[in-house]
Amino acid sequence: MNPTAARRTWGWFARERRPGRPLKLWHRIAYGFASLLVLMAVLLVVAVLQFRTLAHHSDRMLKVDFQRMLRVQSVYQHAQGHGAAMARLLTSPRADREPVYVLADAEYLQIDRTLAQLQQGVGDLESLPFLAEVGLRRQEYRTIFIDVVSSIEADEVPQASRLFNGPGLAALNRLLAASEALLAHERLALERRQSAVSERIARSEWGLATLALAALVASAVMAWRITTSIAKPLARIESAASLIEQGQYTSRVEVRGGAEITRVADAINRMAKAVAVRERAIERLAYTDRLTNLPNRNGLMRLADAGTWPRPSVIHIDLARLRSINEVLGFDAGDDVLMHLAARLRSQAQLEGFTLARLEGGVFVCISPSRSRQSVEELRARLDAVLSGSMVCALQTIDVRLVYGLSARDTDGPVTLDLLLREAEQAAAEAKRQQQVWRWHAAGDVSARARQLGLLSGLESAADSAQLEMWLQPKLELASGQMRSVEALVRWRHPDWGYVAPSEFIPFAEQTGHIGIVTHAMLEQALSTLGRWKLTHPLLSIAVNVSTLDIRDTALPTRIAGMAARHGAPLDMLKLEITESGLMSHADAVMPVLRALCELGVKLSIDDFGTGYSSLSYLHRLPVSELKIDRSFVTQADGAPEAAALLGTIIELGHSLQLRVVAEGVERPEEHSLLQRLRCDEIQGYLIAKPMPLVDFERRLAAM
Repeated sequence: MNPTAARRTWGWFARERRPGRPLKLWHRIAYGFASLLVLMAVLLVVAVLQFRTLAHHSDRMLKVDFQRMLRVQSVYQHAQGHGAAMARLLTSPRADREPVYVLADAEYLQIDRTLAQLQQGVGDLESLPFLAEVGLRRQEYRTIFIDVVSSIEADEVPQASRLFNGPGLAALNRLLAASEALLAHERLALERRQSAVSERIARSEWGLATLALAALVASAVMAWRITTSIAKPLARIESAASLIEQGQYTSRVEVRGGAEITRVADAINRMAKAVAVRERAIERLAYTDRLTNLPNRNGLMRLADAGTWPRPSVIHIDLARLRSINEVLGFDAGDDVLMHLAARLRSQAQLEGFTLARLEGGVFVCISPSRSRQSVEELRARLDAVLSGSMVCALQTIDVRLVYGLSARDTDGPVTLDLLLREAEQAAAEAKRQQQVWRWHAAGDVSARARQLGLLSGLESAADSAQLEMWLQPKLELASGQMRSVEALVRWRHPDWGYVAPSEFIPFAEQTGHIGIVTHAMLEQALSTLGRWKLTHPLLSIAVNVSTLDIRDTALPTRIAGMAARHGAPLDMLKLEITESGLMSHADAVMPVLRALCELGVKLSIDDFGTGYSSLSYLHRLPVSELKIDRSFVTQADGAPEAAALLGTIIELGHSLQLRVVAEGVERPEEHSLLQRLRCDEIQGYLIAKPMPLVDFERRLAAM
């Protein structure tokens, strides 16, 4: 590497690794793996070199040492072979000597060649004396061998035999002994070389094992360092995250690790700070009303849990006309009114020392530490004096009307703020129903509302299980003295409370929109009865009361037609009684439904006529066939000339509109006589008959 490149590399590393700056995590891992790869490469190179050295020694032993030992052994064998050939030559006839000469010459020539090869490949100086000894003995043996051959060729075989068996065998034995000595020397040299190779192999094994162990230790140390440099900071981050999870948003992560881990720690610290800010905002939203900045219901409960009021009293303040203000002037105007009220209440709270809160809608509550009913009533009066009156909002003068509900405990028994708030709310609701300005909570109101709620909850199941019974009250036609129609009245035969009066559940069902359940049950029973009476009492009609919600339902005619078809009932014998106030307040909206009912043949009657405001133009246009005078015009009318005259005017008005007139609430004979003189068409009341179950009414019909 040239100096310029080295300076650039070092400059880059210096930029990457400045003092005090954490090393990046991927750099740590890269450096660790690079070091591990270097160790593995060194181990591999050393192993390859060792194996190559061992292979070289093994190859030398096979190609040189072992071959040399085989050549020495070949000298010995060829010397023996030459001796055997000489022995055959001595005993062979002259004619057979030629092949033996060839064999003897070949054996000797092989000895010369092998010794020449041994002398050329001498690698061990210790072998030279042994090799020289073999050469010397070969030369001695050669000299005798030549003399023996010469004697044989001169046909001096006995002389040749004595020469071979004497000096010749001695020279041959000395050659064999020298060959054996050389072979023994070569074997010993081979063994020493094998021992040296084995020792080298053992050293190589130990060296490789040492290098491998060193690499393993170095790898373990690097792995431990890298792991701890990651795991410890992550553990601290996890611990800080757990504290943040428990709501300790002031906890901060302080770590020294890789740049990535440092960034994660910084991100968690920023997140904790942001969560703390949002937590405070959420807490404010959870415990404070956003519009008025007053405590809300949750805020009050938190103050109560903290023991702020041991025995408080509650004043529930309800802006009764908030819905109308929102509908007419808009929600901004409604919010302005609420903010004006909150400002007045806040000023008064600072003077009086009570706690103020805003609940849902237009409801404020005042929590006072006083338990005296008189002091609570006096506080309410002062609040009403501050709050009531007119205020200008959206260029419109608004008369503020407030309804108050009061709740407190004079005794020392256990009581919770939540209970007092509910009681004050119930008192305000009852004050609205009674059209009062304020009202104390009464225990009877709770039991009555609980009973009404229980009845309302069980209304649908009561209709399904035939608990809603149809009772009938006859009507008497004055002209003929005959019973031409009956009114169906609902009675609830409750399994626990017995018969429940309609006044207990009908108004509540109308307010909550559940009146349709009662209407459907009465229509079902009335049409079923008319279907049975079609042959036995074909001229007897049944009148069923329907509410304003029922006649605003465009599906009502279809349902009635379906029920009539199912029971085979004549719809011209069904009459629907509709209250005057409900009919007139939605005359245009219900007109299509009324006409559809008339097209089916259903008769319509205006119930409680005279109690509401009826427009004669609307009355003339409505497809009704009957007026039913409210009982308030009939009761004691015979003793009051003005009442009798008003009653007669109503009857004449109905007749002028071609309507039948029915008077209800007739309980005295004098009232019966008066109505007969005034030419009323039908009368109904206890004087004629009380409402009775269907079974009793049919038994009465059978007896007539």
